[in-house]
Amino acid sequence: MERLELENWLIHHPGLVHSDLSVLLDECEKEARDHAHRDAWVQAKKIAERRLRRFESGFIGHPASDTFVTREVCHEIARELKLHEPSPDDYDNEAWLSQMLIESFDPEARTKFLRWLKDLVDAEEHAAWLEIVRFTDHSARSLIREEHMTDQCDWDLDHTYSMVAARVVRILIAKFQSHAASESAATSHGMNVH
Repeated sequence: MERLELENWLIHHPGLVHSDLSVLLDECEKEARDHAHRDAWVQAKKIAERRLRRFESGFIGHPASDTFVTREVCHEIARELKLHEPSPDDYDNEAWLSQMLIESFDPEARTKFLRWLKDLVDAEEHAAWLEIVRFTDHSARSLIREEHMTDQCDWDLDHTYSMVAARVVRILIAKFQSHAASESAATSHGMNVH
């Protein structure tokens, strides 16, 4: 259901909403978007943490250059993220919104509103996930530059494939956490409706 459909229905049933309709729907959209993005970054972090545990517990591996491993790991994690997109059904969309917003609708309007919210969340979560996959896949170049990585291939234990991969994944986890935190900050600065 599109927002316009919901607005038109609610306009024709004015007693079912106990707040300014436009402001209420704007706030609901903002909260849903912020939560979808934050939860997607958190889920990506969990997937990267699972991959990190495999690198840390696996075979030490052969010597490998930082740049080679970084490019490969970023691409592999992006591919893994693409394959493990969370289902919007995994989330409790109502929990994303304040109870005050939900109670602004009478029960009849709330049913239509929640259907619209689910459609919105499905689209936002998918868009956020695609953004994360692209971000991860394109992170190698910036990580190589920021971390001053080289093509040098040493025989010391710090430059084995799994050691470099674990370091790269830790950096990605920190970036995912940073994005999730910035989304949380955006959510906490929302406006109050009533």
